[in-house]
Amino acid sequence: MTLRVQILKDKFNQSLGLPFKELLPESVIRQAISELKIKYKKRLFDPFVTLWAFLSQVLDTDKTCHNAVSKIIAHLAESE
Repeated sequence: MTLRVQILKDKFNQSLGLPFKELLPESVIRQAISELKIKYKKRLFDPFVTLWAFLSQVLDTDKTCHNAVSKIIAHLAESE
């Protein structure tokens, strides 16, 4: 892994909340969902939160759902 990728990965692992919402904004995901004609209901784990949490979990060294859910909770706390 290159140093630049490792630095980004470390930054994401150390951040609170869901850092991918900055790199992959809701508007981009919403457009893809619209183009694919996918219907969903607004829930706590909507497509946006689910995707951001999954990406965070994949990059996390722990890879457990516990850490992913902790990031979701932090995201919800900062949103209020």
